[in-house]
Amino acid sequence: MKLRAVMPLAGVLVALTLFSSIVRSGPSGLQVADDAAIADALDKNGPVFVDWKKPKLALLFTGRMNGYLEPCGCAGLDNQKGGLKRRHTLIRELRDKRKWPLLALDAGGMVRRIGPQAEMKYRYGLDALVDIGYAAIGVGGRELLLSADAVLYAIANLDPETNPLISANVGVFGFDNGFTRRYRVLEQGGLRVGVTSVLGSEHQEDLANSAEIEWTDPAAGLRQAASQLKRQRCDYQVLLAHTTREEAVALAKRFPQFDFVVTTGGAEEPANAARPIEGTKSQLIETGHKGMYAIVLGLYGKGQPFEYQKAPLDHRYSDSPEMHQMLIEYQREVETLGLSGLGLLGASGQGMAHPKGEFAGTAACADCHTEAMAVFEGTPHAHATETLVELDPPRHYDPECLSCHVVGWDPQGYFPYDSGYLGLEATPLMLQNGCENCHGPGAAHVAAENGEGDYTDEQIEALRAEMHMELVENEGNNKARGEVLGPSVKNCLECHDIDNSPEFDFQEYWPMIEHTGKY
Repeated sequence: MKLRAVMPLAGVLVALTLFSSIVRSGPSGLQVADDAAIADALDKNGPVFVDWKKPKLALLFTGRMNGYLEPCGCAGLDNQKGGLKRRHTLIRELRDKRKWPLLALDAGGMVRRIGPQAEMKYRYGLDALVDIGYAAIGVGGRELLLSADAVLYAIANLDPETNPLISANVGVFGFDNGFTRRYRVLEQGGLRVGVTSVLGSEHQEDLANSAEIEWTDPAAGLRQAASQLKRQRCDYQVLLAHTTREEAVALAKRFPQFDFVVTTGGAEEPANAARPIEGTKSQLIETGHKGMYAIVLGLYGKGQPFEYQKAPLDHRYSDSPEMHQMLIEYQREVETLGLSGLGLLGASGQGMAHPKGEFAGTAACADCHTEAMAVFEGTPHAHATETLVELDPPRHYDPECLSCHVVGWDPQGYFPYDSGYLGLEATPLMLQNGCENCHGPGAAHVAAENGEGDYTDEQIEALRAEMHMELVENEGNNKARGEVLGPSVKNCLECHDIDNSPEFDFQEYWPMIEHTGKY
């Protein structure tokens, strides 16, 4: 694996990773999960490739990774799907263990945010897919909103001969400079597969003012690519559609030559089977989101039935050592750049001002709220920062992990407030997921209670009331997300969201930290 140069671009949603699978050496030097992990994964998510004969060619489809180079891990990786480490292991199993001729194709959508973090995420993600051996990668809309320098740096590092980026209607720095091709013809297993990609109309407005992106209407761009593919004598033709599901179907009907149309715009979880597109020979395939699944097709020759498998990337697949090393490199770059290099601090070296004031730190609450503090110290919240420090590699430099593991950050915005956590040594009072993450910044309340400043009795009472959180009757009484979303549940869901805590149930979780009235 090649080393990546450190540059002033950063960030990746490489959230806290818990290495749950014990591995052993398998055939061809593969690393495979232990029997217990495999059994547990099969019990949760079912078997894959049951009764498959060896195909003449296997096509593996992914897309809409949305920056999830790996799942968060806060709820335990054995409860979550996805990640490049598992994806690499699946592909190796098919290629090296099963000896299937395989083409890996991605429909684009590597990032969902913009800014330095997303730029770094795109660079590492693109390099990873190339290292894994993807033969074609579509162009997604969000990556084109990144800075031109970041996109150019990521693409310019690719080998021009094997650059897998394709798009029928988007030319990155123009159509004629070789950074992207309109289509590719791939040969594997004695079969020829023509592949093109299209970016949907919904992205046109976002790219209208970009001098670096040459845009063509999806149908117009696809008309040219489809015409050229017809002359290539392909056994199969594939359209990677980074579009809505409806636009993918409409394009398939307009250009019915494609055997498989792969869309990133379908349901969050892929369907259990390919779906015929009415009036065509095309089959619609949905990738899902966040890289949680890979779709594998087994092809047995033109005109023959094909096999379909929705493969969950769960803990039956061990961590690829190469992808793990890539994530170590990422974390080193995050550490080198720091919060300032990631663009999260202002000229003063501080974060954004919180609209409700400044943070005091959890220790400032202990003198008065002794019983509540005793409850807090017995919860995982009291060790939230430590869990990041102790990981391999450590994650306490990664903003998208810090936001829910320290005091004084925006949980969904991944940035610090001006009195919040800035580092283990710089702000030692802001460690762990403390009181103020639920109750709000309390520096003024602490000062008033300590007799600091000129506060009236009315102001002191107002500050006390501001820190109080009222539980609503039947709050969160429905499994997971809560039917009654009062302020407490809404606050919890800032961190216990569908990504980090998919099984969150307020009624089950609240008793573990309940401290109402314990002052």
